[in-house]
Amino acid sequence: MEYHHMALSVRNLEDSLVFYKDVFGFVEINRFERENLGLKIAFMKLKNGDDLRLELVQPREPIKNEDDFSNLNILGLKHLCFEVENVDKKYKELKSKGYDVTEPKEGKSIKKYLFVKDPNGFLVEICESY
Repeated sequence: MEYHHMALSVRNLEDSLVFYKDVFGFVEINRFERENLGLKIAFMKLKNGDDLRLELVQPREPIKNEDDFSNLNILGLKHLCFEVENVDKKYKELKSKGYDVTEPKEGKSIKKYLFVKDPNGFLVEICESY
């Protein structure tokens, strides 16, 4: 068995494509519509050759998620995480581009981490290993 993809429902497909391309280096590999389901869909993958694929789904009639992504006691998906060589450098880059990003913090299982919000308010962690 192999990992295939992770799907995120988004408010605006174009805004989300720009965010995941700009912040993490994803490239779009496929786009289509499921008219019968009222969905616009785009698949992306990391351009560094990693097998991680992301499916972005824009529904015609979105329903607001009331989950508190920061509350780990509420069951469900909480965040994606991507590793970088230098969290402080990534923080400065994201801050200069105007992204909603937390200050870097020291971790227990990782050296440092931060969170950035995507255009839908979904938390994405960026970490640096020891």
